[in-house]
Amino acid sequence: MTGTKSPPNERSASGLSVHLLALLASLTGYIRARLELAGIEGKEAAAIYLKVAVCLVLAVLFLAFGYAFLWIGILALIAAFSHLYWGWLVLAVGVLHLLGIAGCVWMVFVLWKKPVFSATLEEFRKDQEWLNSHK
Repeated sequence: MTGTKSPPNERSASGLSVHLLALLASLTGYIRARLELAGIEGKEAAAIYLKVAVCLVLAVLFLAFGYAFLWIGILALIAAFSHLYWGWLVLAVGVLHLLGIAGCVWMVFVLWKKPVFSATLEEFRKDQEWLNSHK
């Protein structure tokens, strides 16, 4: 029996397919378990991020009201000690805030026109030129 080949055994072929099916079943179970874990963690993360979002909204509201009440208090004190009409003080502070907003909008327009990623875009342009010259 040294020089003859034995025919493939049906049992070994079925054993291979059984092992492959078992491997596929294990892999499917592994992926399913990971997806279930990701789903559970996703729900937990969504709950946490919802709480964070609610806290941020509340913080912005508290900041807005705190800022307004702070200015109301400052203006009331200035009006009381300087004997100025409080309406003119409120108008002056409102104008100052509008000037601050205009300055911020102007800065946004100035910064918006400034090119970004210029080095990266220059490298892309050089790469494109090189590719076009070597066609």
